[in-house]
Amino acid sequence: MAFITEWVTQIILFLLLALVTDLLLPASSFRKYIKLVVGLLLILVFLQPVFKLFDIDMDKFFTQEMNRWSDQVEVESMKNSIEEKKKEIQASQRAYILEQMAVQLENEVKEELMNDHNVEIQNFSFQFKKDAEVNLEGLKSLTVTMEESSDQKADPDEVEEIVIDLNQQPENQEDKKSLNAVKSYLSTAWDIPEDQLILQWEGGVQ
Repeated sequence: MAFITEWVTQIILFLLLALVTDLLLPASSFRKYIKLVVGLLLILVFLQPVFKLFDIDMDKFFTQEMNRWSDQVEVESMKNSIEEKKKEIQASQRAYILEQMAVQLENEVKEELMNDHNVEIQNFSFQFKKDAEVNLEGLKSLTVTMEESSDQKADPDEVEEIVIDLNQQPENQEDKKSLNAVKSYLSTAWDIPEDQLILQWEGGVQ
């Protein structure tokens, strides 16, 4: 009778402990493992009379199960850590490759853009196809931000002469023609289809 009373008491205490543990557990990847272990231990508590019948050492059994669970949590934690490091390395490699691509592309056309079009490249923005490698073959679109060549920028102290030409096209149309000419040149120089190139002036004006 004393054994049954002790057994029922253990079940009640364990249920209370499991309830409190569940309430205090943070939402993490280890929550499911902790719930699994708690459920397993509850089953073992219910089976305690059976263990008693077959004279099984409960303390030793519990210790073995806890050690096994601890090892499993350690392995999971190590896997997560390795995965995070892997993502950091991949992100660094991607950033380095993009930087090198930008430098190479700019160097290929820098002189020609300044001499023939009076513009400079300010910035690149790459977009790649899903699951594609980071190279021109996997390119989905390339946005190039242009600015007026530093040699052509007006001196703030210089007084600009204003000439009104009634036959002159609006400035935005001239800018559009200029960008189209630059776009055609860049498409040929970089061997990138024009529909993958997006050119815009500094400030986002296309």
